[in-house]
Amino acid sequence: MASVAVIGAGVSGLTVAYCLKQRGTSVVVYEAADRVGGVIRSERQRNYLAELGPSSMSAPSPATANLLTELGLDASIVHASPEVRNRYIVRRGKLVRLPLAPAELLTSRLLSNSAKLAVLGEPLVETGDSPVDESVAAFVRRRFNQEVLDYVVNPFIAGTFAGDPEQLSVRHALPQLQALERAHGSVMKAYLKSSRAQREPAKGPGTAGGLISFRNGLQELTDALGRELKAEVRLRSPVTQIRTGPKGWTVGAAFQTPELYDAVIFAAPAHALDDVDLDLAGGERLATLSSIIHPPVAVLALGFPREQVAHPLDGFGFLVPEVERRRVLGVIFSSTLFPERVPSNHVLLTAFAGGTRDPDFVHADSHTLTARVLDELRMLLGTRGEPSFRSLQVWPKAIPQYVLGYGRFKDIAEQAEQNNPGLALAGTYRDGVALGDAIASGQRAASRIGKFLGIEPVAGGIPAAGLH
Repeated sequence: MASVAVIGAGVSGLTVAYCLKQRGTSVVVYEAADRVGGVIRSERQRNYLAELGPSSMSAPSPATANLLTELGLDASIVHASPEVRNRYIVRRGKLVRLPLAPAELLTSRLLSNSAKLAVLGEPLVETGDSPVDESVAAFVRRRFNQEVLDYVVNPFIAGTFAGDPEQLSVRHALPQLQALERAHGSVMKAYLKSSRAQREPAKGPGTAGGLISFRNGLQELTDALGRELKAEVRLRSPVTQIRTGPKGWTVGAAFQTPELYDAVIFAAPAHALDDVDLDLAGGERLATLSSIIHPPVAVLALGFPREQVAHPLDGFGFLVPEVERRRVLGVIFSSTLFPERVPSNHVLLTAFAGGTRDPDFVHADSHTLTARVLDELRMLLGTRGEPSFRSLQVWPKAIPQYVLGYGRFKDIAEQAEQNNPGLALAGTYRDGVALGDAIASGQRAASRIGKFLGIEPVAGGIPAAGLH
């Protein structure tokens, strides 16, 4: 029986280990922490259910849907409330609804008349010769203007990457924008076509890119994978060595005897490579992935009696542009997103802070951090009194930043896999930071190693076409 070491028990690592185990492969999962799940953390307390990592996932791909079915999670899927269609942006200290259609743009208070003209006139902007690696900010200024960058794209980047559009590469962080420009000559033309398509009748719940979770939170997914792999997971086992040789791959972990495997999959965060001795072809280059920037993020869940919040909370939440100079990056109206997660007549808000915008704030003591966030919620949402529930999670290294020049990191990862048969890399630093991207990365790694081992694709939600 073939044996595979999987390093990291986040959702990518758990996915790849599950897929390979289903194919009859012997797997061992090494995890440095004392729990599986990585940044997915759902907390149930006093009739509140809070997400202290990702809040939801997009409607699953067919392969991921198959995985959920195999794990017995179909009956537990919950769909986001229709009310979350509304999104808010802070402008001049007030929440302003983001226009969701071109007609709404004309009357929106979010943008000035000159910015509205820039949006409506974007189809007339020539494509020209854009730089090979252009920042998100430069792309938006070229296609629109500075105000659109400040009040639409900047907050979106804060909500997705906790990052800076001046530093992020549009080619790698938002490849769809660059693709739309090349395919249609205009972002707005493509948006209008997409809007018309979305007005077609939906085929059922959860279609049209709807958001989902599970009855007991997103952690239900990683817990289910963990149960399937219980005997294969070694917690509190940080890997310190990966070495290739004529007999296979040797993996060493702290306080454990090194063991030999037929293949190895590194599915831990890229920054964890800094602590691993890589004795393999191109190991020194691969170790440079540890320099990928991962800014800190604080997640603060706060529950209130409904009468203590003035805002109707009729949407997904709000994002804060950097020019507004506030502590929070954004707030999710969690009890609107999934209404059954709070006590009767209560609401739940989940605030995010830190990122590249304000990394030092994350390291403040919990009392100071909570007090500053509460100050902003009072001003922006009209909260009053003390919260009836609070939970704080600080992620010291949260989201990989796809900065300018990020292509070299992708090339290094691909070259390492090519030069080292039996090695695969998976995680959010490969092809996207969303939960669905992380799952897909694990599925691709399983396909790669399955092909290397000569294993036929059978289970784990990976169709035969997934082998490449």
